[in-house]
Amino acid sequence: MERICIIGCPGSGKSTLASRLAAATNIPAIHLDQLFWKENWVQRTDEEFDELLAEALTQPRWIMDGNFARTLPLRLSFADTLIVYDLPKWRSVAGYFQRLRRYRGSTRPDMTEGCAEKLDWEFVGYILKFKRPDLTALRREFPQLTILRLRSHRQAESWLTQLEKQLKS
Repeated sequence: MERICIIGCPGSGKSTLASRLAAATNIPAIHLDQLFWKENWVQRTDEEFDELLAEALTQPRWIMDGNFARTLPLRLSFADTLIVYDLPKWRSVAGYFQRLRRYRGSTRPDMTEGCAEKLDWEFVGYILKFKRPDLTALRREFPQLTILRLRSHRQAESWLTQLEKQLKS
């Protein structure tokens, strides 16, 4: 695992998982939200985002979290591992509200400075409409990928604990 993509429903915990995995492996975490958003929730243009992404992808090691479907094929062509955080939608909505409660009015660590967390009902709707990736198609298109599907926080925690033990050995 040298280049790891983490995808999943918004609110599932992708960024938290990326940060924890980065701490365990000493592989830098790249949060796509930080590449996409400028201060005060201003979106970068596709050209700006693509330039920042291209620079990040050339790094020898990274853990990259975020969906951004338009760029997923490019990211997966560079990756060796795909982690799909595949929680039930109700759990992702709950995760969003937990994040909101924790960071409301401030910027969370995996976001661009100046993007204060705020209630966004449109975003809740996006979570509820989120479509899971077709893992069969991804396996076919990217045979080089090791794909890990995590279906619960408990499973993710168990996997991280096991990985940390392996790394210490």
